[in-house]
Amino acid sequence: MLWSLSAEIAESSPWHEHDIFEFALCQGQSGRFLTESGVIELRPARTVLVPPNTPHRFVLETGEVGRLKIVCVPPKDLPSFLSPIHIAMLDGLRGSGVSVADHPGQESWLGQLGNLITDGLAVEDVRDQQLHWSAISLLLALHVKERYAARDQPNFRHKAKIRDVVTWIEGNLEKDLTIQLATSVCGLSRSVLTKEFRHYTGKSFVDYCNARRVQRAAMILVTRPESVTQVAFDSGFSNLSHFHRQFKAHFGLTPAAFRHKVVDEGGL
Repeated sequence: MLWSLSAEIAESSPWHEHDIFEFALCQGQSGRFLTESGVIELRPARTVLVPPNTPHRFVLETGEVGRLKIVCVPPKDLPSFLSPIHIAMLDGLRGSGVSVADHPGQESWLGQLGNLITDGLAVEDVRDQQLHWSAISLLLALHVKERYAARDQPNFRHKAKIRDVVTWIEGNLEKDLTIQLATSVCGLSRSVLTKEFRHYTGKSFVDYCNARRVQRAAMILVTRPESVTQVAFDSGFSNLSHFHRQFKAHFGLTPAAFRHKVVDEGGL
């Protein structure tokens, strides 16, 4: 049986282990997650996958509160909830122990996905069930993608400024965003911003903006009844053909097919 909860952890826990997969979306900046192989800081836009029978514990200092969305499922029940593709993803990571993936600049997007996952053992409403499982599947896919794409990152000289740019992008996705405008936000030269931005996000400025726009579009498609054309405009795309190409490149489906897959069929 799969279950999920929104947890606020205010005290350290003893060492423990479960015979389940435990997937956590970090939603706060407090606390640490200890395993036999090391310490994992709990920070926003970080996901953690704990395989079955893996000893771990939470450690918090006085006054700290760790905020997590946690999803747990026994391995034998995976076929009831996840597609064969997602099961294969989990099996691929299982042997390497606890896996961690960071998703820079995607706090809002991940938070929206987390909000679609209903707390508890069961979801009664059919549409809510569909959104619930689709959000879990997408989070797992993002975790696996970032985990396998992770590489040693250099030290960032301008980390704070790049974070400012990412925050600015998040609040202005519907506008015409350019690298020139971004330089005025952070005060860096175009060449430095271009290099540091790619190091921080793993994407070029343009590719990052397009990815965030199609992610916003995906959320609108499954939660609101607007036409695909209106969704494109609301997400910051002025060219419908460009929107379709970007969306399909990101999700492997057209916007209409994505909506049908999630809303009508209940899965990705």
